[in-house]
Amino acid sequence: MSRHYVDMPLVSRLFTDPPNPTLDACLVDDAAHIVPGAQGSHVASIQIALSLLSDGEVFLVIDGVYGELTAEAVFDFKEARDILAPGQVTPDDIVGKRTLRSLDDEMAIFEEQAVATDEFISTTVLGAPHDHSTCPLSGFSGPGSGGRTNHFGVPVNPLPGRSINLGGEGETNYLGFEDFVPGPGIIGPPRPFTTTLSDHSVQNICMRDAPIMVNGSATAGRDEIRRIAASGCRFTFCGDVAQFRPELLSLGHVDMHFVMADPRWNLGAPKATSEALVITIP
Repeated sequence: MSRHYVDMPLVSRLFTDPPNPTLDACLVDDAAHIVPGAQGSHVASIQIALSLLSDGEVFLVIDGVYGELTAEAVFDFKEARDILAPGQVTPDDIVGKRTLRSLDDEMAIFEEQAVATDEFISTTVLGAPHDHSTCPLSGFSGPGSGGRTNHFGVPVNPLPGRSINLGGEGETNYLGFEDFVPGPGIIGPPRPFTTTLSDHSVQNICMRDAPIMVNGSATAGRDEIRRIAASGCRFTFCGDVAQFRPELLSLGHVDMHFVMADPRWNLGAPKATSEALVITIP
């Protein structure tokens, strides 16, 4: 049930863990409304909420800067929910009491349903249940338990069929993925090139913290993914969505968009986030 009383505190984990005095003030004080040009962790939390609640229509860069795209997303959110101040006939692009309350209400519901993300993306370094002691040791600074490779942001429950991890280093071995690289220049151990794969032969493709590049070209990298992807291939990308957004969105239909707290990089950044997309390639 939606909450309507101004004196009720924020409840979603996104807006309360850790507590954010700026958001708390916005909920009760007109003078503390959050406006374009604002910067800070409170804006980043609002950007995360707008992205997660957009049903895949909004892909904001989570930079904590209330710029033009964030303002447009706020306007669209308010317009869709008919959030108007007294005397208004069209919404504005300001986050005030009613807007923040609506964001908080919807995020609280979303978080209760967030276990559904485990159907597609691992939100922990341990991944889906398996014998983690058999996973390879990690060569990076953010390993999982016992120094083994971590599974944050990689697929779970892949489709039946051949599965490959582009740029992987064993983090999806337990799911039956094979590690490949789309071309030279990607750091890590030797792995076969995707040029050895037949056209339209792969049903699951994963990329995590790796660039969509072939010989320095993101377009060529995207085209290579298209070449090897079978019809209905599930492509999971967790990494620099902002840099590769045009290539990613042109691959197919975005089934899921996640903005997740990243447990790997908590040193000095407890609210670090990662973006992930799940795309069906036609």
